[in-house]
Amino acid sequence: MTCKNCNNSLRTDYMFCPSCGAKVVPSRLTYKGLFTDILERFFDFDNSFYRTVKTMTIHPEKVVESYVDGVRKRFLNPMSYLGIALALSGFIFFIMKKLVMDEIDFGVLGVGDSPSNTKIMDATLEYNSFIFMAYIPLIAIAAILTFNKRDYNLPEHLVSATYTLAHLSILTFPISVFILLYIPEDYLIYSYLTIVLMIGYSLFVLIRLHFYSFGITLLRSFLYIVLLLIGFFGFSILLTLIMFLTGVLRVEDFIPPQA
Repeated sequence: MTCKNCNNSLRTDYMFCPSCGAKVVPSRLTYKGLFTDILERFFDFDNSFYRTVKTMTIHPEKVVESYVDGVRKRFLNPMSYLGIALALSGFIFFIMKKLVMDEIDFGVLGVGDSPSNTKIMDATLEYNSFIFMAYIPLIAIAAILTFNKRDYNLPEHLVSATYTLAHLSILTFPISVFILLYIPEDYLIYSYLTIVLMIGYSLFVLIRLHFYSFGITLLRSFLYIVLLLIGFFGFSILLTLIMFLTGVLRVEDFIPPQA
């Protein structure tokens, strides 16, 4: 038998090629084989996905440390983990846009159903993947300025932030779907709570990675939250400015409707 990838000679009992490491596929493609291959390549279901989810929940520092130190097989790599999170996030926004948009209460928390809010929401749904990934450098920059006892450089902080944001998205996916399908009118309140959860979980990861004394940790946590909020508000202002420059938003959109 010959490897179909590198043409190396194989024994009939080989499951993987010893030369190139490719999986041996001796039979024709079937529906079951296709489905299995998609799961293996997208989710990496040879325990690394489940191991990454479990470890990121309890000991996130082990996942980040492993990747930074050069370990590549024990846990799912950050880009694959992010890819799963983006796919799940896209599914959530698809449900929101196609099924329950009219049921979401935009009047809660002082958010009215004005033309400006409608256009901003439409843009958020349209470019949700870009907005999702834009939070990664915000978390990384805030972290490198406040939590850096390990002397991580910016790329290493980006790895930590990628794992953090992706894991939180994966972990909250079932809750998000449940709220959208059964209590969509409260989804906006839930989305505000997820921001608080994101700040809290990212702090948890940083504290586990960069151990300081209790008092120093409190001070650094406060500075981290302040920097992160400044980054969020700055990013929101930048998005609004871009929408003005591209003609998506106009000054008239912010005028309250007449009674």
